[in-house]
This record gives sequence, C-alpha cells and structure tokens, in this order.
Amino acid sequence: MEDIIKRRIENKVRQTVEAYQSREDVKTAFGEPQVRYISTVHPMFDTFFARGENDHPKHIWRPGYTLIVYYLPFAEDIPKAGQGEEKTNPDWLTAISESRWLAMEVNAAIAEMLTKVGRIYSRCSTMMDWNRKLHRYNWSNKIAGRLAEIGTFGPAGSLRTEYGYGGRVGTMMTDGVFLKKPEPVDAEVLEEKFQQILTECCFAGARGVRCSREMIEACPGGAIAEEGIDREKCQAYCASISEADPCPEVCGRCFGF
Repeated sequence: MEDIIKRRIENKVRQTVEAYQSREDVKTAFGEPQVRYISTVHPMFDTFFARGENDHPKHIWRPGYTLIVYYLPFAEDIPKAGQGEEKTNPDWLTAISESRWLAMEVNAAIAEMLTKVGRIYSRCSTMMDWNRKLHRYNWSNKIAGRLAEIGTFGPAGSLRTEYGYGGRVGTMMTDGVFLKKPEPVDAEVLEEKFQQILTECCFAGARGVRCSREMIEACPGGAIAEEGIDREKCQAYCASISEADPCPEVCGRCFGF
C-alpha cells in the first residue's frame, strides 16, 4: 500500500508542475521534479536541532513519521542569478518567486491526495518564516533535501544538484511509514557530517572554509571574506532586495562558486 501511495505522490507532483508551467502568466520553465522520502527521526535532525541550525520535524508535528521531500529544478534555459553582473538577473528573481508559488500548489496537491487515501499530513513551513535573529529559516527544506541526498550544499546554503543550483525544495510530513526506522549513528559520525555541511555552505567559522577572490568580489553586500560568509551581512543585503524574505536566494550571486 505504501508503495502505491508513493507512486501517487510522485505522479501528483509531476502533474502539478506540468499544469502550473502551462499557465500563460507563468514565465519560468521547470525540469523533471524529483521526490525523495526521509524519516522524521533521522539522527541528523537531532544534531541540527541541538546546534540551533534547524527546527526538528517532531517539534513541528509530532505524529509525522515520513518527510516527503521534493525538488523542482529550473529548466536549463533559465538564466543564472547574475554571477559577474552588476545586478541580480530579473529572470532569476521571477523564477524564485514563481517556484515558491508552485511549491505551495504542490503541497496542496499532496495534501489532497493523502486525504483521499486516509493519511494525515502537515506542512512543515510557510516558506516565508525567515528568522532574522538566527539568519535562517526556522525550518530548512534544503537541509531535508541534503539529508535525502537530492544534492549537496554550496555557498550560503544553496543546494547543488545534477541540475545545477537553480530550483526549489519543498517538504510535507505524513504519518505514513514509507521506510524503515534509521539505525543509530555514533555521535562522532553525526558531528563530522554536521561540520561537513557547514563547510559546504562556506559559512564563516566553519571548519576549513576558504573563499576565492572571485567569490568575494561577486558579493554585492560585502558579506564574503576569505574565511567565509558573514550570515548577518548577507541577510542585510538580501533585505534590500526582499524585506519580507531576506534569504540568500533573492541574491544568489555566490551560488555558482
């Protein structure tokens, strides 16, 4: 039964993307969506929560057992954020906005499908819950995407996949048990993975971070130094682009490094 539900989820995501980008008012082209599943009791969620880097799925919704993680890549012909240019590419900003609306429609479609098969569910975030004090979203869809092996992290928490760094990650939770409970992992192994992810993000203070001169000069907000990205300065510049959602995606100038 669970395999049938998973296939229905994947079909629903694909159909929703196709219907959305066929609309005349949508300018963004999307590639083939990817869907993965990960347990809400994956031990890395405990590590991120304990380190103050992400909310915990069980804290958001205790009945949840499986995270449905999907990735909506921008098509190859979507211009990049604007690396080497004076301003962020306006087509990039359009894609960021339209992908957020698409993710909301995907969430609604998954919720409707789960209801029909008798599963309960919860959304994980509003996709606009940026925490200015912590310089991050309260819940990171991208961390879920990283743990679900959709891709690895790049500068400023960008997600790098086989399709590049342009795209939107979304998550939903369900009480359905789609996979086995994760095996326990040694604390030292979890800490090593956590440090590796921070290094991938090039955040200042992370172990072994070294940013190139080209990457430093590409940042219009002066948030990047050789030793990493200052998250507060990054947020301050991104707020000048989007006061409501000052996340790195609205700039994205360092994502390609």
